[in-house]
Amino acid sequence: MENKKSMLFGSVLLGGILLFSVYGIGSSIASGNYEHESEEHEYENNRHASQPQGISQSNAQYVEECGSCHMAYPARLLPAESWSKVMNGLHDHFGENAELNENTRKSIQSYLVSSASAQGQYRKMLRNLGNESPLRITELPYFIRKHDEIPSRYIKGNDKVSSLSQCNACHRGAEKGRFDEDEVVIPGVGRWHD
Repeated sequence: MENKKSMLFGSVLLGGILLFSVYGIGSSIASGNYEHESEEHEYENNRHASQPQGISQSNAQYVEECGSCHMAYPARLLPAESWSKVMNGLHDHFGENAELNENTRKSIQSYLVSSASAQGQYRKMLRNLGNESPLRITELPYFIRKHDEIPSRYIKGNDKVSSLSQCNACHRGAEKGRFDEDEVVIPGVGRWHD
């Protein structure tokens, strides 16, 4: 009889622990405090953490100087070494001369390097790079994999997009570091679902 009571008490206790555990996990997920470890969700989950911090002088220079020709890409999309290479090669910036005066160049480079992804954001985007320092975000294996199902006619054949480097054509929050798959709208095509 005593053994049955112990088993019953143990079962009730275990059931209570399981119930509170499931409730706790469910509450964490509902509140957004649960970290997904899947590769498919990390990029999107970091979107709020990647919102630009206060506009510093360097950040303002970056947006003004670089953003005058193309989208001012969030610094966290490339490692620091890549940004250093880009900023030290402005005399031949993807076929264009984008040279800046030395003080401006150093200031922007400092901002990009200090804000680069080495500080933890988008770490899965940079997985499998090894010691490589790609100059283009579109060369990242993660980027390629996330965009490989999109038909070329939606990008290159679409004069409103024309290139995968035009992130803000389909990702309306791109300049703020928001690339949620659920918010992708391809101009002339509509919402994209992969």
